[in-house]
Amino acid sequence: MKLKTRIHVFTTLLMFIILAAVSIGVYFLFADMMYDRQAEQLRARGEELTVSLNELTPLDDRQQVVRAYTPPTGAILVADDKGKNLILADTDKRVRGFKPETDPDKPYTLTKVDGTTALTVSLPYIDPAGGVATIHVTQLSGDIEHNLSLLRWILIGILSVAMIAVFASSVALGRIVTLPIDRLTRTMRANREDGTYEKIEGQNGRDELYEMTLAYNDMMDRLGRNYEKQERFVSDASHELKTPITVIESYARLLKRRGFDDRAVADEAVGAILSEAVRMKMLTQQLLDLARSDKADSYKFERADVRVLAEEAVRPMRQTYNREFSIEGPDHAIAETDPEKLKQILFILLDNARKYSDGPVKVTIEDSGGPQLIVSVADHGSGIPEEARPHLFDRFYRVGSDRNRKTGGTGLGLALAKEISKGLGAELTAESVIGVGSVFRIGLPKEQGGGN
Repeated sequence: MKLKTRIHVFTTLLMFIILAAVSIGVYFLFADMMYDRQAEQLRARGEELTVSLNELTPLDDRQQVVRAYTPPTGAILVADDKGKNLILADTDKRVRGFKPETDPDKPYTLTKVDGTTALTVSLPYIDPAGGVATIHVTQLSGDIEHNLSLLRWILIGILSVAMIAVFASSVALGRIVTLPIDRLTRTMRANREDGTYEKIEGQNGRDELYEMTLAYNDMMDRLGRNYEKQERFVSDASHELKTPITVIESYARLLKRRGFDDRAVADEAVGAILSEAVRMKMLTQQLLDLARSDKADSYKFERADVRVLAEEAVRPMRQTYNREFSIEGPDHAIAETDPEKLKQILFILLDNARKYSDGPVKVTIEDSGGPQLIVSVADHGSGIPEEARPHLFDRFYRVGSDRNRKTGGTGLGLALAKEISKGLGAELTAESVIGVGSVFRIGLPKEQGGGN
């Protein structure tokens, strides 16, 4: 059963039960009120008759007095304690000879007489001679039954009209509830068939359906970004791996043909294969790092000393390369960051400075008292042409192909550094002057959420 149908059936059935219960309650409450009022009137009439009978003399006509108090379409029966009729008067032939059934636990009794309900009230009576008797005052309740019948039809009519309104409202409610779901289903089906990541148009309001729409659109955004990232990853990886694979294949074929007979050719081939394999490994690792760089759960923020992290990044550079690496700035500079990610950025910038310059490399830490620490890496290389600077952080962008062939660059390092800096809430910028050198600056927030 569809959700819309379940909403129709459930709401209609529930409202029918509620309205029917209310209608039945109103009907019986009104019937009790009407019978109670009639019983009170008959009891008052019987009490007046008791007073009048006690005031009569032996010569007075008791039958005539009882007849005077007999209600319309009713009867009065005076019977002794043995059930013998002493006086009987009636005003309707339907109750003539009627013997009421009494219940001492009830204020009145209802009995069917010729298809009509008769209400009887019984009162005790002690005559002047000391005899004990009972006065039974009975009246047909035709008017009450007519009113109750009219009330039944009114309630049935009201219930019918209300159920039509309830059904119409349940249809409208079903459409309101299921319309976004139907739209979501159609969009998901279209996305599956077309291979797209179409989103649902925004809903007004702040209800659960609006939240569902936002959650779905956010999921589509994430899926779209991940799919684009996957497509870009596969495209970039296949493009960049093609060259080293071609080199490896060429040298392997050369080695197969001549390498075993010529030691120089073998050494050249093995060296080239090893170099390209190392480059492929580095390229693959950087591609994987780029694919994971925007995952929020991969960042572990803590308060760290940026000076200590810079020392840790510079130390292996000093030990591995015969170059001067220096650090300037305060002895302690505290910021809330991910230490390993920040060191990864510094490694990339230091390695770039080493590759593309021959002079000393300087790391500077500046704390001006604002919300940011400025960490800069400066080199004294040939500089970056102005037309290349806007593309420095693009994936696989190389300032010069000959220079990257010489240094073994993949064109991914700065792109990876840029993505990681975004994850840290930092801002990575570059300045360069031809013939003087380049400076890369990291605007690192001291507190997460403090702004750039």
